[in-house]
This record gives sequence, C-alpha cells and structure tokens, in this order.
Amino acid sequence: MYSFNKIFPDEAAAIAFLENARWPDGNIQSPYGDKGAYRIETRPGVYKCRATRKQFSVRQGTIFEESRLPLHKWFYAIFLTQSTKKGVSSIHLANVLGVTQKTAWFMMHRLRYGVEHGDCLRPLSGIVEMDEHYSGGKGRGKRGRGAENKTPVFGMVERGGEVRVQVVPDCKKKTLIPIIKKHVSTENTEVMTDDFPTYNALDGMYDRQVINHSAKQYVRADGHVHTNTIEGFWSHLKLGLKAVQIHVRPKHLNRYCKEYEFKYNTRKLTNFERFSRWFDFCNGRLTYKALTA
Repeated sequence: MYSFNKIFPDEAAAIAFLENARWPDGNIQSPYGDKGAYRIETRPGVYKCRATRKQFSVRQGTIFEESRLPLHKWFYAIFLTQSTKKGVSSIHLANVLGVTQKTAWFMMHRLRYGVEHGDCLRPLSGIVEMDEHYSGGKGRGKRGRGAENKTPVFGMVERGGEVRVQVVPDCKKKTLIPIIKKHVSTENTEVMTDDFPTYNALDGMYDRQVINHSAKQYVRADGHVHTNTIEGFWSHLKLGLKAVQIHVRPKHLNRYCKEYEFKYNTRKLTNFERFSRWFDFCNGRLTYKALTA
C-alpha cells in the first residue's frame, strides 16, 4: 500500500499515468477526428478534439469509461489483484476500496475483460506441453464423456515461457487442433501430450512425444517427456478458483482463466511492472448489462 500511494498520491497522478499509457508519444488522439486534441487545462483528464471541437475524457474507450469511481481507486484495484498470486475476492476488494460487493465484482470483471480481449501474444515454441482441465460441476468427474457436468479448459505452456489457456466447448479434434496451430509454432517445436486420442492428429505436424497417463506413467525414464508444467498451472488455477473465487459460473470462466494466464506470463516481473503491463489491455468496455445477460 505504501509503495502504491507513493507513486499515486492523488487523482492527478493517476490521470497522468493513464494519459501516458494511452498516448506515450504525447500526441493525444481524438475519437472524433484525425487532427488530434489538446488538454482543457481547467479540467484534468478532459480534452477537446481539434477537428470537431467535441470534448472527451482520458477514460473514453477504456474499461474505465462512464465509471463514477476515481481512477485512483481503479488503479489500486488493479495493483491489488495483480500483486496477489491467487487473486482476491470481490468481498475483500469491496472492503479495501469502501464500495459495495456488487461494484467490486463488476470492477474485477472489467479488469479481466481487458486481458481476455488483448491480443499481443507471440506463438509458443521450443518444448510445449498441452493438456485439458475440467472445471466446476459436482464431483470429480472424468475425462471426455464423464465430464458432462464440467466446463472444459484447454491449455498449452512453453517450458520456461508463457502459457495459453481458454475455455472450449469440447475437446474434440476439430476444436483443439485449430487452437494449437494458432498458438504453437511448427518450427523448432517439440510438443508433449498424454495419450488422449485427440492429440494423435498432431503427428506429422509437430515433433510429438507422448506420456502414457492411462498406464499411470507421468514421466518417461529420461525425465524429458512429461506434462508436469501444465499440470502445475492447472493446480494453481484450481486452487485460486476454489479457495478465493469460491464459485465461478461457466459463462464467466474464460475471464478468470485469462487473469491467471496473465499472472503466469508476467511472473518474472515486479508487482509494479506487472501493473504497468496490464495497461496494454485497458482499451475496450464491458457493460453491466452485457456481463449479466
């Protein structure tokens, strides 16, 4: 808290940070014309379009648009959620910010929405492990046909690198293979999978190594072939969802997965570096009506 308040002592500091994050070259871009804009000095964070003379806010076009909360509170919510490995609950965030639980819940979904719709991810390469996870429902369930009451999530992780994870309708070949081809480079890449039949379609596309989970095999003798890295990510995701978020509806699950994906991919950064990186995804808007539809 001390380090945060030192960087953002007031609302003006938060406005200046967001302005720099959106327009790092100092040229304020207007949503109404292509001739730029200028500051209205008497109204911090408000600008006027040079072409149309219309006014707009530094929040316009971002997840903060039309929010009545000060940017300072928004920023602390970002800092708090991104600096805790397992995340925070909306109840805890509400207590810290002095808002209602409903407001905190909506805020957190808007923060996740930004990351969910960001698209600046490079293809995975090197050694890439992939696996499926089944979330929610009652009971442990089973893979495939035994998982009707759970939501399937597919994940891929580059050893020593980043992870890609998303909710999928099923784990059939026609669903997973296009995702793999989109996110995993075919050059200089070795993929690690278990013996789930869907992955057989990867033979010929990638250098594929198989670990036979059906035979209770989890690491091959050489220690090289395994899917322990992605399994470790699933364990962390599962713990966060169960211990902190408690109950996640299937229609919101992908946003939660993307939150944990972002934290994993920025695990080597400091808390403030991760906070700053998040602003790469601040554009876009999620309304409460769309969220609760």
